[in-house]
Amino acid sequence: MKSTRNSIILLVLIALIAVAVSGCTSNTNSTSVNQSSTKVAFFNNGSTWFHFNAVIENVTLKNGTVQNFYVDGYMKPGGNVTLDLSGIAGYGNQQLPAGTTVRVMAWKGLFNQTVASNSSDMLLNMQGWSKTLAPVSDDLAYNVSVPNLPVNQLPANITDNTLIIGTDPALIQGSGNNSAMLPIFEEEIFTVDANGKVTMVFVTPATLCNILAI
Repeated sequence: MKSTRNSIILLVLIALIAVAVSGCTSNTNSTSVNQSSTKVAFFNNGSTWFHFNAVIENVTLKNGTVQNFYVDGYMKPGGNVTLDLSGIAGYGNQQLPAGTTVRVMAWKGLFNQTVASNSSDMLLNMQGWSKTLAPVSDDLAYNVSVPNLPVNQLPANITDNTLIIGTDPALIQGSGNNSAMLPIFEEEIFTVDANGKVTMVFVTPATLCNILAI
C-alpha cells in the first residue's frame, strides 16, 4: 500500500515538472489578441510572402521578472499578423503601463511558394495601439520599404499568415532563417504613453529603406 502511494506521488511530481518545463519552453501561435491590450500589427503590402524573425529583448513582465521573447512570423501578400504585447508581458486585457519601452531586433526577407522572379520589393507597414481591437485614425503607422530583395522558396508547411512566439531561442535558429534568406536587419524601440498610444523609433533602420510615419 505504501509502495503504491509512493508511486502515485512520484507520477504526480513527474507530471507537475513536465507541465512546468513545457510552460517555460513552449511556443505559442499568437493570432488571438485582447480588446484593450497594447498591440503591434505587421501588414505585408508586397506581392510576395514576407518572413521575419525577431527578438523582443528584456521585457519586464507584470510580475517583475525580465524575459526575452522570440518571434517567427510569415505573412502572405496582403496579409497581416498582430502581436499582443500586453499578453506576452502578463497584462492580459490591460494596456502596458505608461512609459513602457519594448526593444525589438528583427531579420526580414521575402519568400514565395514558387519562385518566379529573382527579386521583389519589401513593402511593410507597422502600427501599434491600445484599447481597441483595431487601430483608430490617430494611431501612427510606419511604412518600411526595401527594393529589389532576393525571393526565396517558401517552406511547404507555411500556407497562411503565421505568428509563433516563444521563450526558446531555437525558435528562430532553424534552417531557412539564415542571413542569406533574411538579409534585412532592423532594430526598433516601441514606446507606450499614458493614453496607450505607441510610437516607434528605428534605432537601426532597414538597409536601403524609406521609413515614414503617416
